[in-house]
Amino acid sequence: MSCSTSDAQEVCLPNSDKQLPNQLNDPVFFGSTPGDELASRGGTGTLGVLEVTRLLEGAGLPCCIIGISSLIYFGAWRVRNDREICVPTNMVERASALLKTRDAYEPCPPGPVQLWSLLHTFPHFKLKGKSLWFLIIPLEDCHLNCNPSNAEPSRTGLPHPTLEVFAQSLLDTNDLVPLADLVDGMDLTEEWGLQHLDLNGENDVTWAEQKNKKIRSSVPMTEDSCLLELSATPMSLRETLQNIVKGKDCRVGMECPKEVFATRFRIRGDEDPRLRARDEV
Repeated sequence: MSCSTSDAQEVCLPNSDKQLPNQLNDPVFFGSTPGDELASRGGTGTLGVLEVTRLLEGAGLPCCIIGISSLIYFGAWRVRNDREICVPTNMVERASALLKTRDAYEPCPPGPVQLWSLLHTFPHFKLKGKSLWFLIIPLEDCHLNCNPSNAEPSRTGLPHPTLEVFAQSLLDTNDLVPLADLVDGMDLTEEWGLQHLDLNGENDVTWAEQKNKKIRSSVPMTEDSCLLELSATPMSLRETLQNIVKGKDCRVGMECPKEVFATRFRIRGDEDPRLRARDEV
């Protein structure tokens, strides 16, 4: 997330870390740790994550891929470490217990505390002997529905939230940096938003306040711990999307000639990134 802006400002977020344009179809991932083999498909871990989702679904636990992996699926040039798998909130313990019964997976200690995040509180696993880590995220933290009708498979079969569902969740949670990545990755327009999203009202302040309460209970209280909390300021959904869309042009860096790039992630006339034969999603 980024700090919210006033209604009169355009959201012009700095360029995120990304690959050079000629590496558009290459995988994006951090290196493995000593002693680990590279994860499947050149280190992307696609097949390993696919096995996890099939295991969960086979046990009656609906799931979908979220976070950076979904941003990559929708065309953003992002670097990731862990894969985030969302399941219904009341099924997180069942999913974690199921994975613990399989020799292929080992629980990992929680990661470091991050701003505006509860990732350090969720079950974290690793594929034994491989450079592949993943977390089980409760549905309530994602602010989306894991219903199969709200998911679509990637070319490799991984379940992702549909574009409309994913965009709505980022708007409702006022998650501006990922929202800008999604807009730039799919080259979304205000017209698309008006047609496919609910832009009436404001972001879900109640959700933010509830998450802040959980953040406070998960970390030692210090003078600075309040900085970990989300903004609970009401923001117009329509104006938030308008500002993000208006900022597409100013987010295109000098390394991406504007006569070639429609957005910092999209070449003019390029196909839908979901159709590319990429393995990283």
